[in-house]
Amino acid sequence: MTRQRLPNRRECETYEFERDGLTYTVSLGRAHANAPIQELFINAGKSGANIESMMCDASTAISIALQRKATPEELAHSITRNPDGSPASPIGQILDDMVTG
Repeated sequence: MTRQRLPNRRECETYEFERDGLTYTVSLGRAHANAPIQELFINAGKSGANIESMMCDASTAISIALQRKATPEELAHSITRNPDGSPASPIGQILDDMVTG
């Protein structure tokens, strides 16, 4: 399956959250307001730091999966979770946010 080309202009929702002392900025992109999420950008607030590179790589991999028709529910189901069921990482928290809106 090939990667879906996104329109040049598209909807984007951006929010921030804090976890483990870092502030994350998340942007979710979609073709239009009612379309499924098709791209993800994550900024960890520390340019040049290892966490920034990991978030960039994770968001690229998730975007490719979404563009190949994986759903946020499928991705959120496959992440590592703590014993209480909460996501064990910021990536998991973002995927849960995608599912719950």
